Amino acid sequence: MIRYVIKRFLLLIPILLAVSFIVYFIIDLTPGDAVDAHYSELSTEEKDEMREKMGLNDPVIIRYGRYIWGALHGDMGESTTYHEDAIKVYFARLPATLELAFWGILVAMLIAIPFGILAARKQNSLIDNASMLFGLFGLSIPNFWLGLMLIIMFSLNLKLLPSNGNESWTSIILPAITIGTSQAALLIRTTRSSMLEVIRQDYLNTARGKGVRERSVIYQHALSNALIPIITAVGSQFTASLGGAVITESVFAWPGVGRLIIDSINTRDEVMVVSAIMLTTMFSSIVIVVVDILYAFVDPRIKARYSGKSNAFAKKGR
Repeated sequence: MIRYVIKRFLLLIPILLAVSFIVYFIIDLTPGDAVDAHYSELSTEEKDEMREKMGLNDPVIIRYGRYIWGALHGDMGESTTYHEDAIKVYFARLPATLELAFWGILVAMLIAIPFGILAARKQNSLIDNASMLFGLFGLSIPNFWLGLMLIIMFSLNLKLLPSNGNESWTSIILPAITIGTSQAALLIRTTRSSMLEVIRQDYLNTARGKGVRERSVIYQHALSNALIPIITAVGSQFTASLGGAVITESVFAWPGVGRLIIDSINTRDEVMVVSAIMLTTMFSSIVIVVVDILYAFVDPRIKARYSGKSNAFAKKGR
């Protein structure tokens, strides 16, 4: 298990290098720079002097190498927009994104798992067709459109919920529903298909024959064996929320990492953009590793493989 985790974290190094390289060079290809964004009132000579002072006149490969060397020593540079250490700015915004991702995936699970189980139990019924229609609906509607519709309905017309910021606990409701709806669409389909694979297995029929209640058969026996694909989908959706909530955070003016990246792109703050994307990639990879570890606690076969018991049994059998 420990060797597996170490191996996964070592694989994270080339991923982070590739992501930072691509992002840094894409930003360099776009017109303008931080001096144009923040010091437009200066003369051409003063701008050139400022670029020289900030090291922006150096070739892009030199600037990238300098950035990576600093990152390896825990220094990702200073944001030209916020005039603070990029890591400090990122971690100040991260809690808001984690909060949004958590409530979004919670909304998705509360919708998807019960309806996915019900759809599997009543295959080809009206409920099953309705759940599949909802899945198609959720996957087809863009987040920005759904967010705007929710704002128009609940903020402008009904005046029940705030449309932006995170001043109170009610501010999270509309963004969480926006993210959770699209995530629930995928989770419903995953839960349904996973449950259909196990719901008619012989061991479930045996449990029914012994007089076990149908509710216990479904939720204790069937669901526990169908959890692997569901956990995979939940983990992937959570990591998608960490890096993909840019549009939702922009629509609702949510002060998270997604909005930070958009604002930094607009001000050509390359240090902040690359740092935010690298750190988000790192956190997303960590979540994926945690999900892989959770498999061992859900599936005894995986736990045996990690612990080496399967090999011991194999040798004993010989």
